[in-house]
Amino acid sequence: MNPVEAHWLALEADLADYLAKRGITPSCRAGCFACCHGLVTLSRLEGEALLPHLSEAQRSRLLKEGPRRLALLREGKDDPHFPSQFFLTRTPCPFLEEGLCGVYPWRPFSCRGLFTQGDPRLCEPEAGLQRGHFLSAPWRMAHLRMEAVWEEEKRRYGFLVLGELATLLYLLLSGFPGERKEAETLLEALGILGGRWGFQVV
Repeated sequence: MNPVEAHWLALEADLADYLAKRGITPSCRAGCFACCHGLVTLSRLEGEALLPHLSEAQRSRLLKEGPRRLALLREGKDDPHFPSQFFLTRTPCPFLEEGLCGVYPWRPFSCRGLFTQGDPRLCEPEAGLQRGHFLSAPWRMAHLRMEAVWEEEKRRYGFLVLGELATLLYLLLSGFPGERKEAETLLEALGILGGRWGFQVV
């Protein structure tokens, strides 16, 4: 099994165990998708694990959305309020399909760790996010798995690439360099390397 997919499955088991032992029932439900309008960060290795599961329609949508996201990132990567642009303008994840995640079994760690047991209506941008609305422990559990995949990526490639989901997947579909210098050169030329929200090469 792909090591990323193994971490996805292990995280699901850990989260189910955590929620059951504490008697927590998340209020997140199918058709509740305010969080699918936020900025999602992805690593290269996680993106490579996700790509084989995309349908042709999803790939086509990604190839269309990718350049737009890239342009937004180039313009806004130094803006401290950049992530809220997607949320407040209700710009959905390219995999949101009729109110459901079209890649749910293969969704990123950033999505898997997001839970609330509060009123889902408080997830809407108009509500003004309340401190403590999202459960902190599931997010920490997801982040630990995420970091393990980052270390695997460093072992495999010699460096780590982190970036916005749609932009990174678009670049992977277009043929992303395997060498660090070439990757940095490409991202620099595209104007999306560094800054507060731009791509990071570690």
